Amino acid sequence: MDVAAEDPRVTVDERWRPIAFEQLERLRAGAEPTHRLLALPGLSKRSRRLLGPLVGLVDDG
Repeated sequence: MDVAAEDPRVTVDERWRPIAFEQLERLRAGAEPTHRLLALPGLSKRSRRLLGPLVGLVDDG
């Protein structure tokens, strides 16, 4: 199936996210990555929810 024809949620959740986390684990284990896609360590939905209002406070003064 063509990736461009898929639902974007399916593409991210079922194709890209597993690759990204696999590559993050390889990096943590000291192995070379086999793909350019890499999950960023230390970022979560909760931290992004917290940072949104904080950035707004800083920007708006």
